[in-house]
Amino acid sequence: MHSSFGGLRGSWPVNLRHTFVGASAPPAIEAELDRLEVIWANAREKSGSTTPWLCGKYCLADAIFAPTAARLATYKFDMRPVSTAYVAAHLADPAFQKWRAERLACDPVMPNFEVDLPTLPWPV
Repeated sequence: MHSSFGGLRGSWPVNLRHTFVGASAPPAIEAELDRLEVIWANAREKSGSTTPWLCGKYCLADAIFAPTAARLATYKFDMRPVSTAYVAAHLADPAFQKWRAERLACDPVMPNFEVDLPTLPWPV
């Protein structure tokens, strides 16, 4: 994740304050969303996961993809089935919710993390 998905990471910063309405994923991002779907589905298949997480129990792979899940929730991109379920699992996870609450409590609003789009409460 740290060296891939440059379009998603470079164009769509993590913003835990609200959901942006009307974000449109350009073709390069659509390709990255397709790739995430394949990676996440493959990890679940290979590990035999019957939980919401990639390899059964929550693990480092899930932690690494938590910011990606936040981005997908923030910008409401048209997600694929595995991605939709995986993002929902992150949003419902108490550790994710704690991480978000702690960031909101101590972080100022940062203009570089805002996008010129209408917003809704995060996430809807």
